[in-house]
Amino acid sequence: MKKTIQFRLLKIRQILWSAREVPSVRQRIPTSTAARLLCGLLCAALAGGQALARAAKDEPEPEYGADVNAVWPDAQKKGLWKPKAAGKTPATRAPVTSPPPRTTPATPAPAPTAPTFNATPPSSAPGTGSPVLSAPSPRLQVPKATKNEVSASGDLFMGQGTISLPFGYSIGAAFNNSSFQQAAQADRSSLYFGGTVSYSYGQAWYFDVSYAKGSSSGNPTIIGLPSQFTLDDTWFQGYIRYSFPRLRGRRLSAYLRVGGSFVQSDMKWTTTLPFLGLYVQDNQAQDILGNIGFGVRYTLHASRKWSVALQGEGEGFYGFRNQDSTEDLPQDPGYTKTPVSIDNTLMGGIGRGTVRFEYRVGSSGLFRMYADIGFQAKFSIVDYPGAGSQNELLWGPYAKLGVRYSF
Repeated sequence: MKKTIQFRLLKIRQILWSAREVPSVRQRIPTSTAARLLCGLLCAALAGGQALARAAKDEPEPEYGADVNAVWPDAQKKGLWKPKAAGKTPATRAPVTSPPPRTTPATPAPAPTAPTFNATPPSSAPGTGSPVLSAPSPRLQVPKATKNEVSASGDLFMGQGTISLPFGYSIGAAFNNSSFQQAAQADRSSLYFGGTVSYSYGQAWYFDVSYAKGSSSGNPTIIGLPSQFTLDDTWFQGYIRYSFPRLRGRRLSAYLRVGGSFVQSDMKWTTTLPFLGLYVQDNQAQDILGNIGFGVRYTLHASRKWSVALQGEGEGFYGFRNQDSTEDLPQDPGYTKTPVSIDNTLMGGIGRGTVRFEYRVGSSGLFRMYADIGFQAKFSIVDYPGAGSQNELLWGPYAKLGVRYSF
């Protein structure tokens, strides 16, 4: 039984060694990793079986030479191996080494080429008549989003309404009698013109600075006396305005703003008093106001060049007024002019409704011209010490013309 096993193991090994010597067979032996692993396992099994057989017989381990005839020194004694003819020494061969792993060279990626554009208009495919689409011209670029905007505008307001006129404060101080202090309402006509400069970063936060100058006049009848007055006032205003970005570009947009105003005014009032003659009052006033407001716009029509929108704006204010008043009776030689200071508190609101027409200049539309036409009204409550409160109202048509540029 043992001889049969040894004989079969020897025959397998002989076949393997013979196959290594025959080039045609060697070429058919697979060289993949799995084939090399299988051959290694077979050789290890053969060597292990042979070692066990020798250990059972207590035979020493044979030493193998380079000659094929010396591979199995005990096989010839047992008749299991026939040596080759004398004089024919088999050629020795170098130990077989595993071939290096095959690597597939990476296919180089094609070099990027600049896109080509067909500057000619689309042509029609032969026999179809349908246009063949081509790449767009490189000159057609999407305009970049702008972050900055500057604007300048001029406005005009023609109003009419009422104004409060204090009197008796300086005369009461001259005669040391506060009962002369009074305030009356008078009708007036007014004309205001001014300008506004605005800058925006990100088109969300705006910084507005405006200037306005007005002139008012009237011929009221006060305490039964015909009178004349003139009023010149100058307004300086500064605002921070926030426009909601999510509403930008939509039909409905809105903003909030907060700021302050400084107003300087100069009023002259004349009348004729019974038995005292000419009466002249000089009054210089300064107002300091805080303002908070809002605005809403709804676009009725928008095209590439034109847009038409409705606008509504509102603002509330509160502040203080200081008046330096001097009343004079130039025809009374015994009267001495006595300047007095009158401190007032005032509050009120401004409302405006307009229609905006806007025109985009050029193909980019970054430069725009606009015009607002509508109505404005202002209401104020002025508190006079010792004389109660007086209401003031001014209303009339309003117009604005301006330009805007985004970059």
